[in-house]
Amino acid sequence: MKLDQIRRRVGQMFIIGFEGKSVSDDLKKMISDYYVGGVVLFERNIESPEQIAALTNDIQALNPKTPLFIAVDQEGGRVKRLHEPFTDFGKPELLTKLDSPKLCFDVGFAMAQELRAVGINYNFAPVVDVNTNPQNPIIGDRAFSSDPEIVSRIASGFIRGLQRGGVVACAKHFPGHGDTMLDSHLELPKVEHSIERLKTVEWIPFERVIKGGVETVMTAHILNPNLDPKYPATLSKITMEFLRTQLRFSRVIITDDLEMKAISDHYTIEEASNKAIDAGADFILICKTLEKQITAIESLLRRVLDLKIPLKRIEDSSERITKVRNRYIMPYQPVDPAKISEVVGCEAHQTLAKQLLT
Repeated sequence: MKLDQIRRRVGQMFIIGFEGKSVSDDLKKMISDYYVGGVVLFERNIESPEQIAALTNDIQALNPKTPLFIAVDQEGGRVKRLHEPFTDFGKPELLTKLDSPKLCFDVGFAMAQELRAVGINYNFAPVVDVNTNPQNPIIGDRAFSSDPEIVSRIASGFIRGLQRGGVVACAKHFPGHGDTMLDSHLELPKVEHSIERLKTVEWIPFERVIKGGVETVMTAHILNPNLDPKYPATLSKITMEFLRTQLRFSRVIITDDLEMKAISDHYTIEEASNKAIDAGADFILICKTLEKQITAIESLLRRVLDLKIPLKRIEDSSERITKVRNRYIMPYQPVDPAKISEVVGCEAHQTLAKQLLT
């Protein structure tokens, strides 16, 4: 395989954050020179539906033959990047009140339509953690329920709707972040549940949505000594093998942001990204710092060229990523700004949202 092909396949394994509301020279470099597979949008990148559409069109124009995954955290409730005029469907737990799989599908589908209208094709949602710890500082009402069966039912409907609407869904955070006392943005949480407990509570929703065809699963930055006494899930080959073999997940694994303190306080970005790749991650998520993004990509490239990691390992991830891209993004069509107002915050979606809020 030629060097340029290897560089492209390595770069495709990274989703990055960036500064600004338009395409900067730094972002252009990451797409054109480092071939990153996707970007994630935060509130720092967002101003209005029309601005988002212009931004996503400009991003995709830099690599139209291999369109990028353009992601966002749009869970609803306290974790959402897109505000008015986008439809507010409220907290995820509202979907449990009516216990209607059709309503869950409809909400997922409506959300997907609004995301696609501005060029977003990947949603880091839903949270399928089981909210078993009421004092959990990071999950709480981001979860659907404290009952794994309810989480499974609601999440499955939402994911089907989201993906039927053309947006890649992401079940998070494996192996389960629902019973932690610490926020992994700030510290490394520890969960000491047995594997048997995980199978009967935390993993039930993951199993259900995997059977239902969820395209991606995000790992958690948590340490469970009963799974792996040394490495947190994001860096743990043992944990990812449970996901691949026990839960039979054959699609794309994405890390949570490697700049979160649960990881960055203990590992350099080079160590973290390489350990995540060795563990089996397909997408590496680095949400902020340009230098760290470049360091991680160049480090992986060197390891491939020095034969310290088999080329087949990269090819396997590339194949999984390409399959998802082909299903959801290809053939790529730019967003039509004139049609945004017909979809974003439209009357049908507002009526749907009222069913949840009344």
